[in-house]
Amino acid sequence: MNSKLIKVLLVDDDEDDYFLTREYFQELVNWKFEITWCSTFRDAQQHVKDHKYDLYLFDYLLGESTGIDLIELACQFECEEPIILLTGKGDTKIAVEALRLGAADYLIKSELDSEKLERSIRYALERTSVLKALKHSERRYRRIFEESNDFLFISDLAGNIIDLNTSASALTGYSEDDLRKKNILELLEDAQFDSFWKNIKDHPIHDQEVRLLTKDGEKKYCLFSATLEVDDNHPYIQGRLHDMTARKQSERERLFSEKMAVTGRLVRMLAHEVRNPLTNVNLSAEQLEMELVDEDQKFYTQIIKRNCNRINDLISQLLQPSSSADIELVISSVHTVLTQAIGAALDRVQLKRIQIVNQFAEEEMAFPLDPVSLQMAFLNLITNAIEAMEEDKGILSISTKSQGENIQVIFTDNGCGISEEHMEKIFEPYFTGKNNGMGIGLSTTMSIIHAHHGRIDVQSEVGEGTTFTITFQNGK
Repeated sequence: MNSKLIKVLLVDDDEDDYFLTREYFQELVNWKFEITWCSTFRDAQQHVKDHKYDLYLFDYLLGESTGIDLIELACQFECEEPIILLTGKGDTKIAVEALRLGAADYLIKSELDSEKLERSIRYALERTSVLKALKHSERRYRRIFEESNDFLFISDLAGNIIDLNTSASALTGYSEDDLRKKNILELLEDAQFDSFWKNIKDHPIHDQEVRLLTKDGEKKYCLFSATLEVDDNHPYIQGRLHDMTARKQSERERLFSEKMAVTGRLVRMLAHEVRNPLTNVNLSAEQLEMELVDEDQKFYTQIIKRNCNRINDLISQLLQPSSSADIELVISSVHTVLTQAIGAALDRVQLKRIQIVNQFAEEEMAFPLDPVSLQMAFLNLITNAIEAMEEDKGILSISTKSQGENIQVIFTDNGCGISEEHMEKIFEPYFTGKNNGMGIGLSTTMSIIHAHHGRIDVQSEVGEGTTFTITFQNGK
C-alpha cells in the first residue's frame, strides 16, 4: 500500500469525464489521492506554475487550446512531476508528440479503467522518480565539475579534448573553444608522458607530476591524473590537472627561509669573530704606518689596510640578505626603480654590446617599496642576464604588466640558460655556477623580494635562455 498522499491536478473541460475519471481514482484503494479539477486551460496555468502537485492529468481537447499546449507550458515552468495525457481516441501522432515534449504516458479515455489508470500512474511516478534523480545527480556533479579549481577534462583515447570546465581556461590562458581544438598531450611537457598515456588502459595515471605549457609560454607544475572510462561501449579518458606551482613555490620559499635563518646566524657569528681581530689588524697597520719613515715600507702597511677594508666590505655583503627585511616601504614607481637599475648596468651593457628591450605597461605602477634595495634586486637579475648572454648577440627583455590586482616584472634573456640540476639550488645562499661568483646575488634578490611581500619564479632552458618573473601580490 502506498501511504503517501498524492496530489493530482486533473484538467478536463468535460465534467462528466471528470466524474468518471475520479471514480477510477477512488477504486484504487491502495493509494491516497487528493484531486483538484480545472475545467479550463486558463485556470490550469496558475496551478501548473505553482508546482503544488505530484501528478498531472491533461485532457487533449481544452477548448481553443490543447493538452499539448499545456505540456509545453509546464516545460516552460520547469515542471518535473509526471504528466499523463488523456485523449478521446487513439491518435498515435498526438501520443508521440506528448512523449517527445516530456509526458510520462498517455491514456485513451474510451479504453480507460482503474487497472490501466493504476498501471500508468505507477509507471509515471517510478519513471519520473528515476529521471529526477538522474537530473539532480547530473546537476550536482556538473556543478562540482564547473566549480572545481582543477583543470577537469574528457578526451578521446588519442587525447583530443571533448569537454572541459571553466578552470581549464584560467589555468592555461586558452579559451574553451581553443582548448577543444587541442590535444591534451600538446599542453604537457614530460619526456615519459607518452608512454604513460599509451598504457592508461591497464595502468591509470595517478598524480603524475608534469609541466603544463600555458598560452603565454609559462610552465606550471601540475599533478596529472586520468583513467579510462566506458559509456555504452564508447571508451573515453577522464582526467584532472591540479596546479601545484604555488605549493612548490611555497615549499621552496619555506626551505629558503629556513636556510637563510641558519646561514644568517652563522654569518653573524663569523662576522663578529672576524671583525674584532680585523679591527685590531687595521689599527695596528695605521699605527705602524705613522711610525714608519721609509715610504717603501709604508707600501706594505697600505696593502694590509686595503685588504682589511676589502674583508670588511665582504662581511657587509654577506650580512646584506639578513638585513633586507628591515627595509622601509614607501609608495614609489617600479618603472623609476627599473630605469635606475638599467642605468647602473649601462657600462656592462655597452661593453658587451647587449640589447635591452623595455616593454613597460602604459599605466604607472606605484606601490609600497624600498627603491634602494629593490634596485639592487633588479640589478642582480640584469647583471646575471648580461653575464649569461653572448657578446653582440644578447637581448634582454624587461617588461611590466598587471595580473589581476598584482604587478609583475619580467626579465627574459636569450643566454645559456640554467640546467635542471641547478634550477632547484640557484636561490640557495652561496651556491653559484660561476667560476668567480660568491653565490649571494640571487639569495639576496629573493630576500629583498620577500621583504616586499612578493615572490620570484624562474623558468629556463639550456641554450635557450631564462625568464625571471617577480610578482608583487595585491599591489603590495
